[in-house]
Amino acid sequence: MPDIDPQIFSISRPSLGGYKAFVQRDMIVETYRSAAGQMVSKGSLHRISINRTAHGKYAYRLGSGAFRRVERPPFTLGFQPAATVLEVEGDAADYISIFQSPALYSSLGGTRFEPEHWDSDALSATTDPTTLQVALSLAFAVEKTGRDDLLLMQHLGMALACCVVKLLGARPEAGDRPLTSENFRRVIDYIENLLGKSDLSVEELAGVAHMSPFHFSREFKRAAGLAPHRFVLERRIERARLYLADGKETLASIAYATGFSSQAHFSSVFRRLVGATPKEYQRSVRL
Repeated sequence: MPDIDPQIFSISRPSLGGYKAFVQRDMIVETYRSAAGQMVSKGSLHRISINRTAHGKYAYRLGSGAFRRVERPPFTLGFQPAATVLEVEGDAADYISIFQSPALYSSLGGTRFEPEHWDSDALSATTDPTTLQVALSLAFAVEKTGRDDLLLMQHLGMALACCVVKLLGARPEAGDRPLTSENFRRVIDYIENLLGKSDLSVEELAGVAHMSPFHFSREFKRAAGLAPHRFVLERRIERARLYLADGKETLASIAYATGFSSQAHFSSVFRRLVGATPKEYQRSVRL
């Protein structure tokens, strides 16, 4: 692990495996596997972290706030503002960490981009495909030992900053803001793409919408007419109807493909919402 000037960024963390890094004064890119344990960090750069594997356990404290235990599925982006202390307690995971100059973000986001004033919910989000691709390109460049290209890294770093500003920059610091049509559509697309994920949570969806879970639930119900949990359940059943009509999958396969924990759970929910068992529904469709 290279010596990062502690005046730029001070960080203590568990042992790291497979560590690779690109180090410049205004940008540092790291890839590694972190062992389980505690991390404490603070510095003059913004730190963007993306976990390439899921955390089973993850709790954090930003600044002087209380520790919060949250879900952190793969490819969650976390933003630690410069001069803000971050403490993390988590299990092992693969990571990409990028440290960048606040001046770069100010030049791109202007006065609207003031992450040091936002609450912690506004500093975490599921990465969109473009942001993730740029971050993975930075990681790939770092991991190709001896192939560091300063100009390439600078351009990729600028692209990442643009993506992060777009992903986070429109967030005001207060939580009581409406769910925009753009974010609502983003959440719907996210649900549709991950209906097979059995542990799809309100917290995860709130992160996609850049809102606290409580406020998101209220705003989502206002926009969709259903609470998030009920909406996801209805979408799972609608997807199951398509599978049943197609007739090519077993009931167990359909259950797991639509995010139910078991065939019995699927059948119970399907009957409650549709008024017929999956087999009865399938027979009626074929007739």
